[in-house]
Amino acid sequence: MTLEPTRIRLARERAALSRSALATSLGINERELAHAPEQLSHRLAELLDCSPTYFTLPATCGIDTERMFFRSPRRTSTVQKRAAAAVGRTGVDLYRLITQNFALPETEVPDLTGYSFAEAAVQLRLDWDLGCGALPDMMHLLESHGVRVLSLPPELDAVKTFSFWEDGQAFIFLASMSAVAQRFALAHELGHLLLHSSLGEQGEQLAAAELEADQFAAQLLLPALSLQVRVSDSLQIPQLLRLEEHFGVPAGVILTHSRACGVISAETYCWLFQELSLEAPADVQPVTSRVFSLVFPSLQLDHRTSTSVIARELGLREQHIHELTFGQAFVLLAGQNQQEPGEVHRGHLRAL
Repeated sequence: MTLEPTRIRLARERAALSRSALATSLGINERELAHAPEQLSHRLAELLDCSPTYFTLPATCGIDTERMFFRSPRRTSTVQKRAAAAVGRTGVDLYRLITQNFALPETEVPDLTGYSFAEAAVQLRLDWDLGCGALPDMMHLLESHGVRVLSLPPELDAVKTFSFWEDGQAFIFLASMSAVAQRFALAHELGHLLLHSSLGEQGEQLAAAELEADQFAAQLLLPALSLQVRVSDSLQIPQLLRLEEHFGVPAGVILTHSRACGVISAETYCWLFQELSLEAPADVQPVTSRVFSLVFPSLQLDHRTSTSVIARELGLREQHIHELTFGQAFVLLAGQNQQEPGEVHRGHLRAL
């Protein structure tokens, strides 16, 4: 029996290994990778950090990188894009298993292709009944409208964020960053999903799309009317930081958007940006998915399945599932009190 070659390729791309490097590590030539025998499954699993069963699952492929929106497309290498595409496929497969046990909202992201970024922001607030004030938790808002949001493993933090459509469902992958930066990144990726679903992978178009997604995110999170009543040339750093907390948007974005809306002058903009650079950077904050906070405790409680079962079905390590779910998938950690099946240890109590 030979192992599934598309699985080998996907695991290799996720691990950012070339064909030649993997073949050399296995002691075979590159052509033999396409017909790798079953005896190599454990060695492949060790090299590519997955389960040996991964290579016996049906044929698969990563998400088409031409359909993916990357936060920094020009600075993201081909190797990083392919690794992200492999992680994207894992995220899609994970949600497929979740929806076998739970009824989640279908994606309700309207197609606003052809709208300007300002028109799209206004239309979305109308469609989602968001009013004209500060928005609620961005992660929970997206999930309530059927967007599947997952976290990126640490080795892909440099990719920052990416999004794509797959089988009518919208997916966003988010790296670790400050709470306000994550909120803006989610709004940015939402802009891509709304406005750019028919965009191809062309340099000039992608650069324009990145700028438009930034403008959409700023307009969505900071409506011009709200800025006009709160921001003027008398703005000071303490007020700016309070606005950052109120709207949940990076202070730098508030300044840039305020300047674009004409509510502060170029001189005030430059001065405040210089002052802002002296402020301590915000800490990285963990975010919580409402979907995962409900799914994994319920699965564990009902004994229907668990992180280990999901990992086995996907042919992955439990740690991979943990990394994709903002750390909310339960993982059993090895400890000093492990024991063999049937072995009994008496408890010990100490008074401190």
